[in-house]
Order: sequence, then C-alpha cells, then structure tokens
Amino acid sequence: MGDESIERLQALLDDSAKNAGKQLRASFEIPDRTLTARQLIRYLDKPRTIALATVSARNEPRVTPVDAVFYDAAFHVPTVSGAARLKHIARQPAVSLTHWVVDDIAIIVHGTASALDIDHADSGELDRLYPARWWTEVRARGGGVFLRVTADRMFAWAQDPAKYSA
Repeated sequence: MGDESIERLQALLDDSAKNAGKQLRASFEIPDRTLTARQLIRYLDKPRTIALATVSARNEPRVTPVDAVFYDAAFHVPTVSGAARLKHIARQPAVSLTHWVVDDIAIIVHGTASALDIDHADSGELDRLYPARWWTEVRARGGGVFLRVTADRMFAWAQDPAKYSA
C-alpha cells in the first residue's frame, strides 16, 4: 500500500476515534488499544472473514459471514453476480462490517459499498489477493464482482497493540 493510502487510512482512524461515542471510546479503550494504519495493514495482509451487514428492500438488516481482502485502504468482498447483497447495495449502499477474534482484535467499519465488475482496473490485483478456488472458478466463467466498502468510520482495537507491530 502506498504512502498516500496509508496516510488516508490513518486520518480515517484518527477522525473515527476523535468522533467516537462515549461507550465505544470506553469499550475499545481509545486511544490506548487502538491500532495504527500500519498495524492494521499488516494484520489485514491476507483474506479475513468478516460479518457484512446490508439493508434489504424492506429496510430489514441482513448480515452474512464472508471473506474480504483489504486493498488500497478499503475492504473488498468477492460476491457472485446473483447475490442478494448486490441488490441491497444497489438500492441502499450503506453497509457495516466487523471482523473480530475474541479477546484479541476487533475491527468495525461503517460506510458505503459499490460493485466493481470484472473489467474494473483493480480486478486483477484483487483476484491475486483472493486466490480461493471457488472464486477463481467463478471468475473463469466471467462472473462475480467485488464489493468495495469505502469507510466513513473505522475502529481497530487490539488487546495488545504491540502484538501487531508495524
């Protein structure tokens, strides 16, 4: 990740921490247990399982466990072309996602999602970062899209931030 992306991510983390509510500041022990952009990038150097929340046409929340890759300061979720979540974000792009490992690390993101089709300029790099066999087969058939989650707010907590040295 380039310096510009790292700086943009650090600014997002700092702004999110500054504007966090009292309860989140207490439970995430901000700033003492907050990860830096470089620590977060190091941790997210491989695909991670997240819980992705979208909103249905009836304004009902929907959450699903999915894999995601972190690239250019954004999460990217591989999704088959017919997935309901694509319809959800086309109508209402607001999403939230969470990744956590109990008593170790937690990442929360609130933002918007957009679909990147197979011809998008970042598709080749994203496919390289997500080499799962099922995805390779979907892409070989000309299907699938990545959902890019652009964060408005991002919080990254670690029980021991030093464990994630940059």
